[in-house]
Amino acid sequence: MSHPRPDLWYPIARLLAVLRRLLHAAAPEAFAHIALNARAQLAALTALVRRYIHVLAAGIILPPPRETTPQTDGPAPPSNTPGARHYTFPLIESPARASPASAGEDPPALQWALLMQAAARLAAVLANPAPHARRLARRFGTLTVPGLRERPAPWHVIRRLGPGIDTLLLRLDQAARPQAWAGLDTS
Repeated sequence: MSHPRPDLWYPIARLLAVLRRLLHAAAPEAFAHIALNARAQLAALTALVRRYIHVLAAGIILPPPRETTPQTDGPAPPSNTPGARHYTFPLIESPARASPASAGEDPPALQWALLMQAAARLAAVLANPAPHARRLARRFGTLTVPGLRERPAPWHVIRRLGPGIDTLLLRLDQAARPQAWAGLDTS
């Protein structure tokens, strides 16, 4: 199976596999010892996958939107969905909320289960990135704010991880946001 942009996909897949092996090997009761590192890896992987999707979406050329004629001769059909759709993986990074973050007060077994679920979601997105990239490509025309934050991950997360992940984050950020990197000398 070939993946789009294998130069970016394979390093992300390897890092995700390492995180999933770490989570599978850890006992949920004893998870507190590795929780900080696992959360840091998950934050970096989420930023990596999101930037990978942005790189793929930038390469998609969509056909012009179809023209629709408004129907005025009948009542509007009832809608079963009262609000907008909720996707399992948000493609747009929203600014961090000012609410106090959990400092690990949750039981270790719950933290483990939540991280396992988040890692499984990332694996599903990475296994089939095309629909997410198409959805993001359709959103590019309507975005009023940048889709990605200036910093891929907070400094304390990057500090906890190795320089290889930092380098990959910078490489993906440069590919996902070329206008932001246009005037910088990266040599």
